[in-house]
Amino acid sequence: MLSSVAKLAVQPKKSQKSAIKVNKVTRPNVQAKATVTAWDSWTDYVTAHKSNSAGLAATAAELAMPKDLLSHIKKSKATFKPQFTVSQAGSPVSVSDFKLTQASSIDTANLPKNLRERLEVLSSAQLASALGKTSGLDCANISFTTTEINAALTASGVVVQQGLEKVAYVSFLASETVRQASWSHLEGLVLHWACSEAAGGSWTLPPPGWRASPDKVSDAGGAFQCAFEKQTLTTGDGNQTIYALLLELPLKGSLRSGGTVFVLKATEGQNARWLKDEGNKKDFFIDLSRLPVIKL
Repeated sequence: MLSSVAKLAVQPKKSQKSAIKVNKVTRPNVQAKATVTAWDSWTDYVTAHKSNSAGLAATAAELAMPKDLLSHIKKSKATFKPQFTVSQAGSPVSVSDFKLTQASSIDTANLPKNLRERLEVLSSAQLASALGKTSGLDCANISFTTTEINAALTASGVVVQQGLEKVAYVSFLASETVRQASWSHLEGLVLHWACSEAAGGSWTLPPPGWRASPDKVSDAGGAFQCAFEKQTLTTGDGNQTIYALLLELPLKGSLRSGGTVFVLKATEGQNARWLKDEGNKKDFFIDLSRLPVIKL
């Protein structure tokens, strides 16, 4: 009895068999053909055109085409006015090398005795001379003291606007607070710098088009190093060693806001440590967006 029930349970129902239908589709045996690309079609056309026109001589119109094209270019060159003005390579004001002695407005015999005041006078006068300004220049003067050596650093800056372009010019002057008889703590002074959105921010590379004077620049990997020029200034109380540097910075890209962040190092001095801002023991920072703007 149980075996008969088991056989009955495993047998498929006829109604389930009839419910399943398989539709067989007969497909023609067609061999696959590669898709013809536009490039293949163009190649075939050019090949056929070359073979068909190989024996044909150039027409008079075809021979005259280069001369006619050149003539049209020459005629339109004089009257063509572009929609947008494209600036030439470089910045609105070209600054070559500079010397302290070029600043004709400097009265070396009557310079202030205070070192910071003296550097501010020299730096602002130097910047005015570099920009070709014979009269006074409305620039910002920022004074720092360095760590380690306690040297004085002054930065004078201004933004020159010409059309839609803005370029910041910053003159750096550094000198020791205590003079040495025959050597300097700042020998081989370099500016190790980059751009930053704010003081204490991350360092980013400056936009293309910046320049340094003197043109002694090296890539420091994520920053640049610019060498100062050592100069001797004869004053009413003797000779003074001053280190000078000028940066020309287009205000675009990473310098559209924020400013320059930097540290100093005397590469040939007795102290090879990085020199920072004594005021906060951090990297120096100059906010270029706060510099006065002039038009030349």
